[in-house]
Amino acid sequence: MPSYTNTLEIDHKPKAIPYRGDGILREDGDANYGFRYVKGDDEALRSIPEVQRDPALLNLIRGINGSETGLFSVGCVSADVEDERGFRRSGYVEFSINSISGIANAANYFPIYFHFDRLLHESKFSVAVAYAWELQPCTFTEADGASGFSCSVIVNTHYFASREQASLAWKQALEPLEHLLSSVPPETTDFLYPQ
Repeated sequence: MPSYTNTLEIDHKPKAIPYRGDGILREDGDANYGFRYVKGDDEALRSIPEVQRDPALLNLIRGINGSETGLFSVGCVSADVEDERGFRRSGYVEFSINSISGIANAANYFPIYFHFDRLLHESKFSVAVAYAWELQPCTFTEADGASGFSCSVIVNTHYFASREQASLAWKQALEPLEHLLSSVPPETTDFLYPQ
């Protein structure tokens, strides 16, 4: 029995992209900084507050936004969690296929999920972590209102005895995501945003 779980769900609540963020800190110590298109722009990518404090998340976002991929990032965040059960790390990355026709059908995300699941299985991945892939309807208002779906991958490590163990598990959990998402090629040329 694997020590990880990997599920796929659909959230039916629609949203618009880009979305604005106010940068105001919430009670949990984080803030929404809004959507930034950073594909192929390492300087803009490094300016995202969420990745400045998380090198593993930075690597994942950089991989998604590589100029050779058919994807781009929509949002991300991560945070340490500490309670009576110990330490864990939690966060997510949201991405989109960079194609008007690609986002139109939610089924176009399934091969990405499937290949990730196969990668975990075939590599005998053993990190104690839960991946929850979530498809969500969205409209890209800057792309003439192109509508379809984006995909979030919510990542929650299991509890560990120390913050360092949880951080290591987080890093190890993001590595296969980075490997797979950085290798998804463009399928079409009807881009939502310039490649």
